[in-house]
Amino acid sequence: MPYRTLDFRGPGYPKLLSEITDAPPRIYVKGELKLDQPLIAVVGTRKATPTGMKMAEEFAWALCEKGFGIISGLALGIDASAHRGALASGGYTIAVLGNAIDDVYPVENKGLAESIIKSGGAIISEYGPGEATEKNNFLQRNRIVSALSIAVLVIEAPVHSGALVTARIGGEQGKDVFVVPGPAGDPHFEGSHKLIRDGAILVDSVEDILEDLNLT
Repeated sequence: MPYRTLDFRGPGYPKLLSEITDAPPRIYVKGELKLDQPLIAVVGTRKATPTGMKMAEEFAWALCEKGFGIISGLALGIDASAHRGALASGGYTIAVLGNAIDDVYPVENKGLAESIIKSGGAIISEYGPGEATEKNNFLQRNRIVSALSIAVLVIEAPVHSGALVTARIGGEQGKDVFVVPGPAGDPHFEGSHKLIRDGAILVDSVEDILEDLNLT
């Protein structure tokens, strides 16, 4: 599918993205970039448990039912599950790549990326066609995920999860950071629990999120 380029300060460049200090000079877009509804970033570990993936799908589905869109990073695990939950609800979802716009990584999610576009969603990247993929790119893209959202929801994050970076950046950008807790002592949720100890908001339902966003 063809892509289009949106330049900083040019027409169509997302206002929320332009407001961060390290906004990309341009972004590349496939599909429909619709920013007329609030987006929730749903993030978590790539090595997710079945329980974590089920929670991600259910939260994404329910958030879309309440009128939100879902934005995430198209990674394996929680990201992919969040996108699938949005698609299952008939809702809107954006995937932010950490690699060139003309490629999909990981390759296992190529079909998911195609489904996002076919559903009316969007794939975006700050990396143009043919640009080399650097390891740090995937952490860099997290600032875009959080910038385009009104809040960040973390589901299942161990201590070294990139989701913790998204949560930190989201907090620095002034976004609410919500965390779904897991069983006490479970290493898959150790990072999640640290976020809560450090001041993130514990939630166990979409209603909790709506209440904290003053939308009830």
